[in-house]
Amino acid sequence: MTFRTSISGAEEEESFFVSMTDIMVGLLFVFILLVMYFAIQVQLDQKRISALEIEVDKSGGILRRQLDKYRENVTRQKIDILDGLKGFLEREGFPSVEIDYSQGIFRLPEGVLFNSGQFEITESSSAHRASNALATGLAQVLPCSVMTKEGVPFRERTECENSTYDNPHSAFIEAIYVEGHTDSRNIRKGGLVGDVNITTNLKLSARRATNTFESIVSYKPEILSFYGPNSQLDSLITEPVLAVSSYGPYRPIADNSKPKGRAYNRRIDLRIVMYQPVNTDSLVNLLEKLGLSAKDINL
Repeated sequence: MTFRTSISGAEEEESFFVSMTDIMVGLLFVFILLVMYFAIQVQLDQKRISALEIEVDKSGGILRRQLDKYRENVTRQKIDILDGLKGFLEREGFPSVEIDYSQGIFRLPEGVLFNSGQFEITESSSAHRASNALATGLAQVLPCSVMTKEGVPFRERTECENSTYDNPHSAFIEAIYVEGHTDSRNIRKGGLVGDVNITTNLKLSARRATNTFESIVSYKPEILSFYGPNSQLDSLITEPVLAVSSYGPYRPIADNSKPKGRAYNRRIDLRIVMYQPVNTDSLVNLLEKLGLSAKDINL
């Protein structure tokens, strides 16, 4: 009786340890399965991330190429605008106007608007006729390349397609600066005849530039409705296109020690600044604002 009890207890103890071993083996097996599962998931996630990175890189690469192409189109449009203005002024009888393509400048040399020491644009003068021709040229050449205050194209694409001055790439002017320049000779004491307050070349260039600006918008006031895009952080705003700046003798383009050089420095420049998206986000913002896709403007 006692012997049987002892055998039975040993069997129960052995059975208990076997059960614990089975449980531990089972738990270890489950743990190994979990480790394998998570390892596989990590590999799958890495593949997904790599695939996503490739797609993002492809998208970014496409956008960068589109941005580069858009900037090329902007340069072409600026050249077309400059050529359009030059051709118009020449047909109006002002063949001496010039273009500096590298700087985006439409140049009115001395004699087109002002002679040495002059700053006024009087009625029926040659300067008045020239400023009227310039205003008319701007009013005809620019509408397809500018926006409204609300940030939409000033003229619809369908209308521009039939225009002499088309804008097939939706490249817009940001600003046009009417710049006044002079030679380096000092103004005589007592100021200029007509305004004794003009005692420096900087003041003279400012008066010439502002008088040109006022004459243009007086003859063609719709030019004041021309706006251009401008990037501000993540947004796109519009500002009036036409503006004024003056440099006096500080930006010469010829030798001031010679009479011919001084005459060449006395000029009015119209500097055309095109809107250039600073990055791909700015390009996307512009296209969204216009309701266009890259295909619409051949990017």
